[in-house]
Amino acid sequence: MMRWLLPAVMTSLALKSVLTLKSVAPELATAQTIFFIIGLAIFFFVSKIKFEQLVKLAWPIYILVNLLLIVSYLFGIFTGKTGRWIPFWDIFNAQPSQLAIPATALTLLALKESFNNFRGLLWALLVIGLPAILILIEPDLGTTLVYLISTSIIIFLSDLSWKKIITLTGLVIVGAFFSWLFILMPYQKQRITSFISPDQDLQGSSYNARQALIAVGSGQLLGKGLGQGVQSHLRFLPERQTDFIFASLAEEFGFIGSIAVISLYVVLIIFIIKTGLNTSSKKSFRYCMAIAVMTIVQAGINISMNIGILPITGLTLPLISYGGSSVLSLCIMLAMVQSIANQTQPKAILHLI
Repeated sequence: MMRWLLPAVMTSLALKSVLTLKSVAPELATAQTIFFIIGLAIFFFVSKIKFEQLVKLAWPIYILVNLLLIVSYLFGIFTGKTGRWIPFWDIFNAQPSQLAIPATALTLLALKESFNNFRGLLWALLVIGLPAILILIEPDLGTTLVYLISTSIIIFLSDLSWKKIITLTGLVIVGAFFSWLFILMPYQKQRITSFISPDQDLQGSSYNARQALIAVGSGQLLGKGLGQGVQSHLRFLPERQTDFIFASLAEEFGFIGSIAVISLYVVLIIFIIKTGLNTSSKKSFRYCMAIAVMTIVQAGINISMNIGILPITGLTLPLISYGGSSVLSLCIMLAMVQSIANQTQPKAILHLI
């Protein structure tokens, strides 16, 4: 029975997504439904493949994803301030950066060298670094951060010595300082400074965050009802279908609806972590932890920026925000978790919480 828990949670989040989109952006609801149906079909197909077989395909997948990232940078379309898409005729636009996490995670697991020696660690950093640079120059800082945190977990969980952990942590700090000085775009710095001092520019860089807070607060306990959201329907709330869909949802479904969504994410994350802990394979464990961290970071940052805890990053809410590339890539990542769960003893999966 627990083998159906993951697709059940995914379907519940999908229904919440389609309901919200039907209200705030009805022209996108049908497309999102199609993406979910295709995503679930891919999920069930990939989940039937043994995880060890998927790891063997790591390098071809990794090379393909990097080629797509290069193509998207050179020839992709740029819509807004973050990310590039590859147009496929007039049907849909694909964002290959969404596939970088599973591709890199599998490739790290496929490396033969130990991360505790210099050569192995250097290979791992190169494998992580190439997609990170290609995503950052799109530019897409939010996705780059989630990618780096999620994939780095695989290295940190590989029995590294404390000396190497301290060294890597130092490199992260130096990299963050360097990025602030030389890499971050002015609008990205402005998002951070407006978060620190939100009252300095209420109609400029702080406008989006303020409108999201108004939407969340106006939902109160039970919400205004489906299709009754003022902030989203009167277009006060920007990017109501992607970055700020949680604020749209909170306005119409209230505190109860918001907690229901957060609870689904909690169940999803616990399932992924428990699957990793119950497996006897170190590679499977590290992969599950990477996907759990990715879900925590992406959902946590998106919800936090909707309620004013963190600055706006442009990150979407997993399986709820509109976007075919995001839905399909998440279905693939979770399918690999399901593949691991399918090979785990049923009695271990039953003790979920």
